Amino acid sequence: MRDNLKFSLESWPEAGLKVDFVLVPSVISPYLEAAVTEDGEFSEADPPQLASSMRGHLELQLFGKRLRLVGAFSVKVEFNCHRCLAAFVDRLGDNIAETVELVRDDREPDDESGAAVRIINNEFDLTPLICEFFWLAWPMKVLCRPDCAGLCLTCGANLNEGPCSCHKTQIVRH
Repeated sequence: MRDNLKFSLESWPEAGLKVDFVLVPSVISPYLEAAVTEDGEFSEADPPQLASSMRGHLELQLFGKRLRLVGAFSVKVEFNCHRCLAAFVDRLGDNIAETVELVRDDREPDDESGAAVRIINNEFDLTPLICEFFWLAWPMKVLCRPDCAGLCLTCGANLNEGPCSCHKTQIVRH
């Protein structure tokens, strides 16, 4: 079980590698926070709070300067429901099947796909790429449960906890 996703090309086996990994939140969080603080889609959001270590497995095969990754990851994350705003913990994970270009130092990738991993001192780190897969797995709408009743539009009461005191039946649904 690996605690990092850094690999050396000097000792790369011709048959490729099969690795199981566990990345603790302190390793992953800086990459996730960087994605949130950059100008972009997540710039107004708070960084996600991880409730467990990220666990996964990868099969890595090198083809010239291309690296094929096949595997999966899973991690528990603290979410806020989009309907009732309640905090809850759920598992986020996804399968991985990607081919990336390995690019030495500060050179630009040969193709325009943008999927590239930098090689520095004959080593590369897949942690930033795994964090990209984390963001790609992030749900568009997060619900604490499929039948979440949401909030009362009048008084703001959580309708999952019972009817509100204003007796309105309007429900906030996005």
